[in-house]
Amino acid sequence: MRLNPVLSVMLLVGCSAGAEKGSPGAQGDASVGPDVGWNIDGGEGAEGGVTSGPPANCKGLQCQQTKCAAGTTTTVTGTVYAPNGKLPLYNVIVYVPNSALKPLPSGAYCDKCGVVSSGDPVVTALTNEKGQFTLSNVPAGTDIPLVVQLGKWRRKIVIPQVTACVDTPVANGTVRLPKNQSEGDMPKIAVTTGNYDQVGCMLPKIGIDASEFGPPGSSAAVHFYTAGGTAGPPGMLDARALWNDPVQILKYDVAIFSCEGEENYKNSSNGSPTKDAASFKVVTDYLAAGGRIFTTDFMYTWYKYSPDTALSGSAKIPGGAPPDFAPGFAVKLDTTFPKGKALADWLKFVDPTTTYGSVAFDTLFANYSSVVATKVQTWATGTGKGPRVMTTNTPVGKPVEQQCGKAVHLDAHVNASDKVDATYPAGCASKIKPGEEAFAFFFFDLSSCIQNESDPPAPPPPIQ
Repeated sequence: MRLNPVLSVMLLVGCSAGAEKGSPGAQGDASVGPDVGWNIDGGEGAEGGVTSGPPANCKGLQCQQTKCAAGTTTTVTGTVYAPNGKLPLYNVIVYVPNSALKPLPSGAYCDKCGVVSSGDPVVTALTNEKGQFTLSNVPAGTDIPLVVQLGKWRRKIVIPQVTACVDTPVANGTVRLPKNQSEGDMPKIAVTTGNYDQVGCMLPKIGIDASEFGPPGSSAAVHFYTAGGTAGPPGMLDARALWNDPVQILKYDVAIFSCEGEENYKNSSNGSPTKDAASFKVVTDYLAAGGRIFTTDFMYTWYKYSPDTALSGSAKIPGGAPPDFAPGFAVKLDTTFPKGKALADWLKFVDPTTTYGSVAFDTLFANYSSVVATKVQTWATGTGKGPRVMTTNTPVGKPVEQQCGKAVHLDAHVNASDKVDATYPAGCASKIKPGEEAFAFFFFDLSSCIQNESDPPAPPPPIQ
């Protein structure tokens, strides 16, 4: 059953048990308002329509939920950010847990909406397009745990004091996803390098610690592979060790495939294609099992040549990287569906100088001529209405309840100026670009649970 939006947003509390030492206090940005996002709580209704108070037969922190005067409740408000503490994030779950957080499953898996993996949440919420949340009917008292979670991203902080029947604003910049694994949980990410789009440079810009970049087999969260011998950090393996190995690729939650400047299938400019039929089967199976991939430009190959006819038939892809000479290489965003409007609102919020409903890339292409609307969600179009930004839930054609994976394709280059090379991340020196901001939105959206994109996201309900 779809949950109804209300004029508040709730904070999702993350997964680790126990308070973090040195956690910031709850003083801060009182400008964060309650008129945002979704919230759900588990208390009984108070007069005036505001829910407050503990449920019958309460347990643990539920028993610290306070019944307030009519029209009031105990709230916690704030903004959830990327690991850099600067970029606000949309559709992040925020909650107060009532039990210990359990380890997250390892590798790609089928993440379902409507539940939190562990923690028995007392109250829950999702962030809105400004990253803001409001948690209502929050347990009052000292050392109240708070978790933020987006797929495998999960971090817990502790609020030193929540006062009953008033708002407790959390200090701005306090509530963010982890920079490294010592701060919380992070997804395992594979990146293949390519000479034509330096998409890997977005990762340090959103705040992932340099210590989390490493070669395959290391304890780092992000591993690099080279496609066709392209440059990158030391210790890389060939990309075939990733996309030709069904066991290896399933170790990763997300795979980012950088543009190689050609299809590199059957034919290659250097006579050594980087992919074969086995590669496409491995990646197709990875998507069906819950894997998430991000692609740009020529990496449309993963859809065009998929052995799954439902996936390969979901779009017409002439390919070849013909340019789309839209003014400024800008695309027009589709704001007719909830998440599409959220993207437009979010981009305008993070960079007010941009034109609403548009985003510019370094280069724009016209590899796609059309998509099957029932199988592919178009987020943006270029000149001639051609689709330029698309997402596909997998397995294609199955009911959303049976879909586990997701693919994002930007028919563009997001960063052609920085360098992913042996000095990485030192070569990622430019300020984050509008195309990279769009990439960041989809990068985090890839971690969210699979849903019908035409529906507004809803937070998982608390445990009664």
